[in-house]
Amino acid sequence: MREFEWIGKAAELFGREHDGAPVGIGDDCALLTGPGPVLASIDTVVAGVHFEPCLMTAPDIGWRALAVALSDLAACGADPARPIHVLLSLQLPDDFPDTELLGLAAGLRDCAREHGGRIVGGDTVGTPGPLAITVTVLGSADRPVWRRGARPGDLLVVTGELGAAGLGLAALRAGWDDDDARRCALAYRRPRARLAAGFALARVATALIDISDGLLQDLGHVGAASGVGANVDLDRLPVAAAAREVARRLGADPLEYAAGFGDEYQLLAAVPPSRLAELAGELPDLTPIGEFVAGSAVVARQNGRPVEPRRRGYEHGRKK
Repeated sequence: MREFEWIGKAAELFGREHDGAPVGIGDDCALLTGPGPVLASIDTVVAGVHFEPCLMTAPDIGWRALAVALSDLAACGADPARPIHVLLSLQLPDDFPDTELLGLAAGLRDCAREHGGRIVGGDTVGTPGPLAITVTVLGSADRPVWRRGARPGDLLVVTGELGAAGLGLAALRAGWDDDDARRCALAYRRPRARLAAGFALARVATALIDISDGLLQDLGHVGAASGVGANVDLDRLPVAAAAREVARRLGADPLEYAAGFGDEYQLLAAVPPSRLAELAGELPDLTPIGEFVAGSAVVARQNGRPVEPRRRGYEHGRKK
């Protein structure tokens, strides 16, 4: 598909005008309006690095590329009731089929609709290299929360269930297609950004982060930014039932995936104990899994004893 044909098609798919963006796709710039300080984040996903194209459909790839960027807004407490604007850069292989491009766009559109985002512009280039998608997201918050701010004595809490994404990838590689495998695969292919949960947590949390690189890895980022350590009880991790079943079939430890795989996009927060009860009605899936302590070490415990997990998370530039 030629460039200008694609721009016209993108305008049809994503819309030219939105609330908070009276000028969007089709001009040299988008015009954005909105209240409050702006939160901005950018993410790139590359075929063969962040996902395996043979295990995902084009709509899955588009959805996932946007969801992981939106998760950064959730991790800072963005207000989901305010406009969320999205800019895209698509780096398409020269032989990328039009049908795949339209599928990619459909996944991006559906993810934006699901999360209240508006795609307002972008750029597309051909490349001899692999497919790559760069997503910029812009949101707003009156009270953003950062990684820094956790204090000794704060509770360590996590939203949702863990382990499904990593075991979903394992199930896809194994070619499994039973109910548990499909549930886990969906968690990997189509993660949800926890925007409403992030906004609720922002009222009481002293620090907040999303679990993109692995629970222990991301917990370490909070500890380093805040100047504190943490104790995490692996036995309290809320592992998804489907993940436990897939792990059993693989002969794997589900806690290893829950603690160290990443791609979860749940939220990890520091919350003062006196304020935890304020979240019970809004976030019934919030689980305390440990506490922040003086020092700098992140210590994982199992059966009451310190353990050294085989995997703490993913880091770009680190040789496997």
